[in-house]
Amino acid sequence: MNKQANKILIIAPCLAMGGIERASSNTANGLSELGAKVYFLSLFKKEAFFKLNEGIEIIEPQGFNKTKLSLFKSILWIRKEVKRVNPEHILVFNKFYGAITALALLGTKYPYFLSERSSPLFVWRQPMRAINKFAFSIKPPKGVIAQTNIAAEYQRKYFKKTEVIVIPNSVREVQLFPEIKREKVILAVGRLNDYLKGFDLLIESFAKLKNQDWELHIAGGDEEGEALKEQAERLGVINRIKFLGKVKEIDKCYAYAGMFVIPSRSEGFPNALAEAMTAGCCCIAFDFVAGPNEMITNGVDGILVPSGDTQKLAEAIDDLIVKDDFRDVLAQKAIKTSQHFKKSTIISKIANVINKK
Repeated sequence: MNKQANKILIIAPCLAMGGIERASSNTANGLSELGAKVYFLSLFKKEAFFKLNEGIEIIEPQGFNKTKLSLFKSILWIRKEVKRVNPEHILVFNKFYGAITALALLGTKYPYFLSERSSPLFVWRQPMRAINKFAFSIKPPKGVIAQTNIAAEYQRKYFKKTEVIVIPNSVREVQLFPEIKREKVILAVGRLNDYLKGFDLLIESFAKLKNQDWELHIAGGDEEGEALKEQAERLGVINRIKFLGKVKEIDKCYAYAGMFVIPSRSEGFPNALAEAMTAGCCCIAFDFVAGPNEMITNGVDGILVPSGDTQKLAEAIDDLIVKDDFRDVLAQKAIKTSQHFKKSTIISKIANVINKK
């Protein structure tokens, strides 16, 4: 990190559990480790799940943005904090938060970079869509970071003249537990009440398995899993499914999982898949938009299944259950592939982008 970039302000929703939160905290920690003085502006005041390195100043709202974003207060507050911090560079996570940052920076000297996290298929509702369009038309970002090639295509059409760079998410340091033996467990990770995570599709596939010996473990931060439990009860598989809730030591789950499945309908970037590959899991993914087919080469370092096809997913799981050696081959290749998402590599790319004159 050169001297021109020794003070960086990151603007993100918060440090609670979530994909954007994980990516922004990873980036903040990585830039700090490169020698930058990092400030982390959290738009919401929520209990932290992710930790920031010592020396990173956390800026949180006082008396507002507890559950709902106050647009006008947030704009004035961001503007005030930017002037106080006086950063060389600003990196904002999420398009809408980028838009309100743009409005906060009107008439100032400060440029900003946008790290867009949403799935390319995601459509903003009004009035956010109108706010985005207006804000970016009068103060566009200096550059946009997209997580996948397909996402970059969408962002180039949206921003037109702004440079869009593809940089996947960095994977945090996943702790390995070689002493833990892999079990007859299929693992899935994500928010239970998020329709796009596709856990209902996974449970449907699980009920179609010929094999009855394996369990399904779902690690999710939300408590609103009643609909999924009712589905599992209805399909007669509730006794073979464990809902783990919020898991602090998720790496131990990766360590004992016999395979990892990501059944999402859509993602911005599948962080859990990258972590599972790093942890040496045998991975199966729906070929959804966006991410899996840029991370997995089918049959080489994982298995891709047509998006939403629960029968094909069940068949793929059944096939891998009886192929112990093939599971091991896919897992070992996944570890090698995951080096592309190594934090030091990704953070260096981000640093190069925001330092670019």
